[in-house]
Order: sequence, then C-alpha cells, then structure tokens
Amino acid sequence: MSLAIKQNSGARWWKGIVFRTLSAIALTTLLLGGASNLIIRQLVTDRVQAQAVQGLGELIDSVESTASVACFANDEQLAMEVAQGLLRNSEVQGIVIRSNDKELARIERKERSTSDIAPMFRSLGSPFKKDETIGQIELHAHWDAIYQRAAENGRYATILLTAQLMLVIVGAAGMVFLVVVRPIKAISDRLHRLDATSGKSLRVPEGHEQTELGRLVDDINELTGRLVDTLDQERDLRRRQEIDQRKYQDLFAHTPSGIFVADGDGRLESFNPAFIELTWLPAMAEDSPRLLDHAGWENPAAPIELLRSSLLTHASCSGDFLLRGRRGDERWLHLAITPLGDGSAQGTVTDITLRKREELSARRLAITDSLTGLNNREGLHQAFDQLGQCFALIVINLDGFKQINDAMGFPAGDQILLNTATRIRLLSQPDDFLARIGGDEFVQVMANAQDRSQATARAEALLTELALPYPLEAGPILLGATLGIAFYPNDGADLHQLLRSAELALNGARQARGAATHGYRFFDPSLQTEVEHRRRLEDDLRQAVAAHELRLAFQPIVDIHANKLVGAEALLRWQHAERGFVSPEIFIPLAEKIGLIGEIGRFVLGEACKQVAQWRRNGMDVYVSVNVSARQIPDELPAIAVQTMLRRHKLPPQAIAIEITEGVLMSDIAVAQRWIEELRSAGLRIYLDDFGTGYSSLSYLKRFPMDTVKIDKSFIRDMGADTSDRALVEAIVTMASSLGLNVVAEGVEELAQLALLREMGCTYGQGYLFSRPVAAADFVATATRIDAELALPMPSPSPSVPPAPTFR
Repeated sequence: MSLAIKQNSGARWWKGIVFRTLSAIALTTLLLGGASNLIIRQLVTDRVQAQAVQGLGELIDSVESTASVACFANDEQLAMEVAQGLLRNSEVQGIVIRSNDKELARIERKERSTSDIAPMFRSLGSPFKKDETIGQIELHAHWDAIYQRAAENGRYATILLTAQLMLVIVGAAGMVFLVVVRPIKAISDRLHRLDATSGKSLRVPEGHEQTELGRLVDDINELTGRLVDTLDQERDLRRRQEIDQRKYQDLFAHTPSGIFVADGDGRLESFNPAFIELTWLPAMAEDSPRLLDHAGWENPAAPIELLRSSLLTHASCSGDFLLRGRRGDERWLHLAITPLGDGSAQGTVTDITLRKREELSARRLAITDSLTGLNNREGLHQAFDQLGQCFALIVINLDGFKQINDAMGFPAGDQILLNTATRIRLLSQPDDFLARIGGDEFVQVMANAQDRSQATARAEALLTELALPYPLEAGPILLGATLGIAFYPNDGADLHQLLRSAELALNGARQARGAATHGYRFFDPSLQTEVEHRRRLEDDLRQAVAAHELRLAFQPIVDIHANKLVGAEALLRWQHAERGFVSPEIFIPLAEKIGLIGEIGRFVLGEACKQVAQWRRNGMDVYVSVNVSARQIPDELPAIAVQTMLRRHKLPPQAIAIEITEGVLMSDIAVAQRWIEELRSAGLRIYLDDFGTGYSSLSYLKRFPMDTVKIDKSFIRDMGADTSDRALVEAIVTMASSLGLNVVAEGVEELAQLALLREMGCTYGQGYLFSRPVAAADFVATATRIDAELALPMPSPSPSVPPAPTFR
C-alpha cells in the first residue's frame, strides 16, 4: 500500500504546481532571455553605430567655425589642416572641404571601406552673415571600423547577459517556490474546504499580510461577504417586488386614465376599470372576448387602424377619437398605443373632451368678428365651398363712417357697426351667409338671389333699411350705404375673384353717383376693363416720367390795370403716343396715388425755373407760378429744395410763385403752416388757387400768410348772367383788398368779364381772352402779342360768345 502511494506520488509530481511553476519560469526565462539577448545585442550594435554617427557630427561641430573661416578666405592650407585633424579619428575614412568657388582640401585613408553608405554633408555659413552659405564639409565614415567595434561590444554584452540569465533562473525559481507557489497551494487547499455561506473567512498566509497573496485572500474574504450580502439583498428585493406588484395593481385599478393591453386584432387581454368607464365598454359575459371596437367610437375602425399601425411600424402612435354614448352624449378620448414587442400593444386612454371644446371655441373665435358676432373674412373663406352652386354676393360699405369715427370716437362707431349688423340680419334669409370683412365693410351672400331681379329687390330693401337714422347718445345720424353685387360663378370662380368683382362694382357705384350719395351696382366686365385701363395708364405714366415725356405749357397772367403781361402759370401736359392728350385731371391724381407726384413736382419746378431764367436773361421780366400738390408737402418738396432750385438757376425769390389749393391746407394744418412760413421767409409768394370752391377759405386767409387769391373760373364764367356770382366775385375782391391781398381772376374769356373785373378793382386776369396755355417756345411771341393788344383802346364789350374749349 505504501508503494502504491509512492507510485501515485511519483506519477503526479510533474502535474503539480511546483513543477509547472519552476518549468514555466525556466522555459519563459530562457525564451525571453534568448530573445532579449538578440535584441540587446542588436541594440548595442545600433547604439554603437548611432554613437559613432553622433561622434562624427560632434567632430564636425568642433571644426565648423574654422572650416567656415577657411572657406570664407579660400585658404587651402587651413582647410587641409582641418581635414587632417578630422582624419586622425579612426572612424573617419575621408574628408572633402569645398567653398562656393572651389574644392579647398581632399584627404582619405589608404585602406578603403567596403560600405556604400552615403557620406555626411555639413553646410558652412558665413562667420559674418548667418543666413549666407559659403561652403560645405563632406565626411566619409570608416564603416568597417565602426561595424567591428559594434560587433565586439555586442559579443561582450551577450556573454554578460547569458551569465546573468542563468543566475536569474535559479534565483527566481527558488524565490517563486518559497514565496508564491507554496502559499498559493496552501490557500487553494483551504479554499476547497471553505463554506461560503457560513460567513467564515480564509486565513492570510504568514508573512503575506501586505503582499498580493494577502490582498488576494482579503479579496476572497470580501467576495464571500458580498455574496452573503447579495443573497440578503435578493431576499429583500423579492419582498419589495411583491410590495411594488401590489402597488402597481392598486394604481392600475384606481388610475383615472384607462389602461389596456390588446393584440393586433384589437382583442383586449387586460384593462383597468377606468378604461371601461371612459370608453363606455358594454358589459359582456366573462367567457366572451372583448374587442377594442366594442366601445362606442364614432368610427370603430379608426382605433384598430391606429393599433395595427403601431405594431407594424414598431413605434408609438396616438390619436384623438370621438366617442358617442347611447343617450347621444359625446366624449373625446386621446388614445396612445405603444408596442410591447410580443405582437401585442399597451394603450392608454385619456379624456380630452374639455380641451376639444376649448379648441372648437378657439376655432369659432378665429372665424368670428368679435364686435358684431358675424363671420369674419377667414370665416367667409372657410365657408365658401359650402355656399352653393350659384348665389349673389353683396359687399356693403357705409358712407361717411370714417368721419363719424373721427368726429365722435370709436364707441360711437362700434355702436353704428352693431346696429348695421342687426339690420342686415333682420333682412337676411335662413340660407344667407353674413360676414364683416373690414372696418365698415360687410358681406351678405344671398343664396336664393340667382338673378338680377331678385338681387335688385333685396339690395333696394337693404339700402332703405341702412338709410334709416342711427340712434346715438349725441342724437340720430344718417349714413346710408353703397353696395357692390357680383354673382358666383359668373363673376368669379373663387372667393378672391368674386370679392374683387363686388369691390369693383361698389367703386363703380360710388364713382357713378358721387361720394356723398349711395346706391348699388352690379359687376360687369367693363369695370375690370377700366381697372386694367388705369393699370396700363399707371405703367405708361411711370414710363413717361422716366423718359421725360411730360412737358410744360404756360398760360399768361395779365395785370389788367397796367395792361401788360406780368407772369404765367406753369401747366403740366402729357401727349401720349397712342392715347393723345391726357388731361391733368386724370394723370395728376393718378401720380398722387402711385407715388410719382414728388418726382413730377420736382421736374415741374426745375423746368419752370429753367424757363423763367432764360426769359429773364433775354430781358423779359416775368414770374411763373407752380402748382403744388398736398402729397408733396413737406417731404417731397421741402422749402430748402425750392430755395436750392432758385439758387441753381440764379433766380430771385420773386421769380417763382407757389400755387396751393385748399386740399394742401386741409392735409395737416400745422405742417402746411410751417411749410408756407418757411417759403414766405425765403421771399416766395404763395397763391391760394380755386378760391371760393372750398368750405373754409375765409378761415384759411386768416390763418395762413397768403399773397394772392385766385378766383375759380366757375364764378367768372357766369358773372355776367348770374348776379349772385357777380356779387360773390366783388365780395372776394373787396375782402382781399382789405386784407392786402392781390386777386387773380381765372377763366376770363370775354371783354365784358374783363370790364367788370376792372370795375371791381381786380388786379390780375388769366384766361382764353388773353391766351390759351402755350409751349415755352411760343411764349415770347404770345407775350408780345398780348402787350400789343392791351396797349390798344379797349373796344366796347360785344355780346357773349361761347367760350373756347378748355384744356385745364
């Protein structure tokens, strides 16, 4: 039996940790030692060679300055001495020193090196200029000597390393056995006998309390403790999971949101009570399957489609769905579905009825006029597709509403708008659609008015109703209205075109009957043609201004007491290439509308200054009056610009007079007053044109510093036949004289009119009796003729003859 034990021991000794460890140490040390021996030998060889190269570089460094001097001086003897000094080094094969001009020295050993390694080169700089290269050193290394020395050093290092390696193997094997292998085996034996769950720990081998083996034992003991703690934590976690499960079941059962799990066909696998309550899911037998579409959805297929979409795309989906109860009540539910990955999905249901009602209310407010409660423009757009196949659309605009707002304030205006909306409602039929699309602009869609006769009857009834007094706190007010009527689809294929047609008809009604009256008009294509005509005329006017096609004509102004011509009024003329003569009454308002009046006004002033300067240089002492539009004041024609123009043409201020109308004064009294005062302080004269046609001319004469008033030609024309016109003209002349103002009578066409004006004391006259407006080239001849005729005795007034046609 003891023999068997010995045999077993003998059979197992090479499998033990001792043999394996010592064998591994020996084998690893030999392999690593042999490899390191080769590597170290190579490293030693390479290091010797590198040191040799470094030494050669340092050798060149030591003589570089001397060689630089030799190259600078082209001193061959000094260069040869430097080369010989370098050759004394056994590792130098040969030396060549060159300057930029020639080779100064060449020397080499008798024995030749077998290596073909390229020589070393060193550029030599000037001793006085660092950046200038003046020569070069070429050094050939004696590589055979270098290799021999490197090989000897390598063999010596190999012998030393081999001896050290054997000592290391023996020492390492012994130390590993004593320090590592034996304690590890002891720890292993104890670990096999240790029960981890008992909480016992391993004993640290003696002497290894601070070593890795000691820390290993500590780690094992710590791991054992963690294992025990983990087991305790697992038991605690299991208890907490049971508690959480009970909490989740309680939350699942009592949450206000509905929760369910369903498969791809909508079969409900589980759901909470809130889901049943929110979806009004009907009661069913316990063994009967419940489906998601059993709820009272308005569209039962929609939730199923959402569920399948979520499962198909593996993404969360949501949507809002309407639920209808058995008693007709409604509920909006938000359904959110998330796939679970096993072919089923989890969903949540939330009641959003309140939010949906708020959204519906917001949408209703967005299409409703907040003041009148009628639909607004957006509401009209949204309802347009449901208005029918054929209907009449009426745009209603109140006459004079803006003046009421300005005079009485917005509360009064709001009251009028509310009253107007009420009147329109009273006259509307059940199928009509009403809207307020602007400040005082309403729309009535008459669904049953499909021809002009029906629309006419209802439009006249509407005008009658809107013409009744509006009761306000300050007293009743009469406004009236203007209507524009268009038919769908004849007058417009969409709402934009239809509204435009009705607006054109409304504008046509205003133009036909005057701004102070009211009425209605149906749309017809000629209105669109007129708009296109105006648009083309606008384009032509822009082109005419850009091409300088506008011209000035000058109508003489005569001093009827001194019987001589004293000035002229500059009148703008436009001879269109295709349309012929275009009246200023047409293109001047158009220029104001499209923003060209400023440029035109500056052109007129410049041309007038240029022409009067030429006349004055030729000995004709006259002035020119220039008409100014309200749109030019003050920015388009500031006073400084007028003064600059006069200085440019070297004209005195008296050479130009500025004619303004009552509209200029009404635009902005403060601005107009400052503008006039600036011109007057610069010496210019201000004429008030068309005097007598406005509402407040007398107050303007009192408030604004004027020089001259021009009596409108309408009073002069009927002065002889109408005693009231004659009295009015005489009163104006008398009043102007008392205020120190001059008077120009416009439209003088008969000798009888001239005689009356002289008798009244009027100073100046202007009209066809003297001359029509003439071109600048004809003005001198016209002036000569007028002065000659005025110098003759005045004939007796002849019977009135029809006046010549006017171009003003």
